[in-house]
Amino acid sequence: MTTEPLRVPSEGELYEQIAARLPSADAERVRHALSAHGIQLTSPLPARRQLVVHRLYCEGTKTGTDDNDGDFTVDMTLGPGPWAIASTLNNAGKSSLLWALSYALRGDGFEAFRRSETVDWFSYIRADIEVAGVAASIRLTFDKSERPSCRLLSADTLEYLTTLDGSQESGPGVRVAATAEPGGVKELIDRFMLDRLGLRPLSLWAAEAGAPRDADGNRDSAEQVHGWASYFYAIALNAGNSSILLGPTSYNQLPVKLMQLFLDVPYASELTRINTARKKDTQENNRVQRRAREDTRAREQQTEPLRQALRAAEEKVATLEAGQPDLTGLLADVDAAARRLAHDQAAHQEAEESHALTRKARLKDERAVRRAQQSRAARALLGALEPEACPRCDHEIDDARRTAEESEHRCSVCASPLPEVEDDPEARAALLSRLEDRVNASRTAEETAGLAVEAAVAACDNSRAAYDLVNARLTAARSGNWYTRLESARQDVYQLRGALAVATGNGTGLPEVVGDYVTATTSPSDTDDDSDDSDAVLEAAAEVLSTVVADHSKALFADLNREIVAIAHDLGVANLTSVDLNLAGHLNARKTGKKHPFKAFSPTDRLRMRIAAIVGMIKVGRKRGIMSHPGLLLTDAPTAEELAPENARQCIKTLYETAEDDPGIQIVITSIDDAVWEFYPEDRTVTGPDKRHLF
Repeated sequence: MTTEPLRVPSEGELYEQIAARLPSADAERVRHALSAHGIQLTSPLPARRQLVVHRLYCEGTKTGTDDNDGDFTVDMTLGPGPWAIASTLNNAGKSSLLWALSYALRGDGFEAFRRSETVDWFSYIRADIEVAGVAASIRLTFDKSERPSCRLLSADTLEYLTTLDGSQESGPGVRVAATAEPGGVKELIDRFMLDRLGLRPLSLWAAEAGAPRDADGNRDSAEQVHGWASYFYAIALNAGNSSILLGPTSYNQLPVKLMQLFLDVPYASELTRINTARKKDTQENNRVQRRAREDTRAREQQTEPLRQALRAAEEKVATLEAGQPDLTGLLADVDAAARRLAHDQAAHQEAEESHALTRKARLKDERAVRRAQQSRAARALLGALEPEACPRCDHEIDDARRTAEESEHRCSVCASPLPEVEDDPEARAALLSRLEDRVNASRTAEETAGLAVEAAVAACDNSRAAYDLVNARLTAARSGNWYTRLESARQDVYQLRGALAVATGNGTGLPEVVGDYVTATTSPSDTDDDSDDSDAVLEAAAEVLSTVVADHSKALFADLNREIVAIAHDLGVANLTSVDLNLAGHLNARKTGKKHPFKAFSPTDRLRMRIAAIVGMIKVGRKRGIMSHPGLLLTDAPTAEELAPENARQCIKTLYETAEDDPGIQIVITSIDDAVWEFYPEDRTVTGPDKRHLF
């Protein structure tokens, strides 16, 4: 029973879900942050990957055999469906041909098929293939063992390629698409296969061998990029003695990631890239921090002589300061004397101004007496006001107007003629008496003001003398040898602090203005803020996609578990009760109802479990309308260590029927088992003369 497919969220929904996990971000900001890491959340489309081998042609020379040395040529016509490379002998070249085919398809020989004594025999390998509907021919020429050059041919139709003889490269509709020297063959095949099959390199992180551990016990990691060579493990299976279910390594859950890829789990590839980006950023941050710590320690060691000199200079300054004169008290005395002098000078100025005013008043009063005694005009105005200025416009009444008043009898204020009046002796006497009283009062005030001026002058003299005295004491203290030595010691401290600050890249020891500059230039920047935002987006994206990938993986794995059990039974794995593949890549098999780790299977059963897993993935994909697995399976000796003939027969039969019943599958096996001749017809069997040596 197949479970109903889960709904796949759209890219817009994913961006919104990620943004909802962040305090201040919207979908567009999330899209921009992920795009900066080369990550686009595009809605997945059904995959359609297909790889079919139509022809394998090999040339070479056998050496070192007991009775079969010499040049050889092998020309195998293949195609979709089941194929067996068979003989009745071991060491007949079956695995070597599978190795030759893997070299052409992978750009490097598959280790599980490699036979060290035969790899030197091959001088030319040709594989005519169809990759996602494109006809291509991979031609490898070996001038040195396992160091081939490559020519990649393409053609308008597959027939144009397959009709070429042997190593022939030219023909109608055939062209050379690319070439590579020995060092670039693997890269060329990798690029070609990934591009045609719509695959992306898978980037994982692994701890560096021998790298030191940090405070948390973690080692530095290095990025490991898995391309077509790793994906090929889903086509050419590990040897039976390997304990890894799928792939070259079980580290970082690579087996389950390969399964998710070939089951077309939505957004699994994007999740892997996000996790890689997070690890890469974390790794770089850790390295930056560690380098900073190491640089700090190195600078501390290099600058230790400076530190010692600085400590000595600071101790010298402290010693000198402990024996310094009381400059603080002298400065306070100078300040107090200066304030007293300023006060007394202000008082003296005020007394001078007061004395000038009283003198002016006395002179005015004396003038009034004289006028009263001598002026007829004054007698005419006895008792009248004698203003200093016009009461209306404040214009000063000058001496000319007063003279005119006396000589011409015109009012000094309004310039009108004065009236003729009779001289009144009594009034005149009374006026003179009042004026005399005013003169006496103003003289007394002037004398008092003069005494105040004399007192202020004396106070100023005393204050100035006191100020000069304490200032002379301060100058004497500062001009002594102690002060010179103190200033020199302080200068040494400043210079050593500056040198230490420059050497350590730290503004602490620099003068304040330079320290502020260093602080400003080393403070967190906008880039740091952007980095924090990016980390938050990546973390939220990983959480959202992890949920999506986990849910779809579990649903697909549920179907895959049932297929694995059914296919494994058909292949002859006895007493298998169930499997429960999890997101860590563990098969979690049970035999007779009890836990049975994958490594506890026999080598033969491990290989069969791998076959069941790959075929199961292909079938689950086909049921869901996708061809996420290329459909090609290369298996070396699936019954090699089988002790029960009936189990071997059942395995061979199942492999044949599996490929025969599904036109989208091509399975190529090698075998010496008698059952091959029973189930594989002659046109599906590649063998040698008398079913013995293939070449």
